[in-house]
Amino acid sequence: MNSPQENINRQVLPITLSVLANLILGSSSLYWRALGDVTPTTLVAYRIILSAFILSICILVFRPPHPLKILRPRTVLRHFFASLFIAANWATFIWSSINGYILETGLGYLLAPFISIALGIVIYQEPISTQKTASLLTTLGCIALFISLTENTNHSTYLLIAITWGLYTYTKKSTPLTAANGLFIETVLLTLCLPPAFLLFNLTIPYPHELPPQSSNIIWLAGAVSTVPLFMFSYATGKIPLSLTGALQLTLPLTLITISLTSEKQNMPTTSLITLITTIIILGALITYDTIASRQPKKRSRT
Repeated sequence: MNSPQENINRQVLPITLSVLANLILGSSSLYWRALGDVTPTTLVAYRIILSAFILSICILVFRPPHPLKILRPRTVLRHFFASLFIAANWATFIWSSINGYILETGLGYLLAPFISIALGIVIYQEPISTQKTASLLTTLGCIALFISLTENTNHSTYLLIAITWGLYTYTKKSTPLTAANGLFIETVLLTLCLPPAFLLFNLTIPYPHELPPQSSNIIWLAGAVSTVPLFMFSYATGKIPLSLTGALQLTLPLTLITISLTSEKQNMPTTSLITLITTIIILGALITYDTIASRQPKKRSRT
């Protein structure tokens, strides 16, 4: 049996990778902001193509188990819808990063879990306890209070982020594929959809040398910015408890909100800031408590 110290040492690397993955995703808003002289549609196209290229190499090198699962029509269809949601999420994230709506992006990722929970209750009639319902409503109330106290909030941005990310994560809830394999299928499907989409809307994808000098040099990082955090997530998720994974994912909206308050220099009343911090603490405590409670063995009833 491993000692507590050995267990802690084993979790240092996955915890670090999980935090780094969220930090990279949040900080990537600064990367997309640096590409502000390129249209969002072009950036999404490069992100899709370069991600598909990197993931194709990884799939060929590591050869994932059960490759035939990828060919199942039901699995492909599920990931086709997931690809549409993630493309819309990427487009909104990039657009909001370029136009300075980073705070709204952070709010969107805070709200996204509620979309997934609502879908589970409405569509699959998943049970939810009274205590959890009260906690969720309290957290939603704090978020609504924060939004009402914050001026000049772009409501469509955080709603699009929340809806697309919530639908994306829930669509992939029961997929038999790993995170890497699932994203590989999605990026390949999106790559195949690019030519007809650009023909339909009469759009063009400029070559890298046709972009402004600064953008042509850093555009090649678009794929790595998307795939590197994915592999960090994939490794960390299987090595640490779900309670830690859920709590650490709050690093993403925290990173975005911090960038908004520092880099964007967005003014925020003290009351709004306190409300936001309270919301994140409540949500983190809820995720941790709910996951730990679900892992506790149930007591046998006496006969």
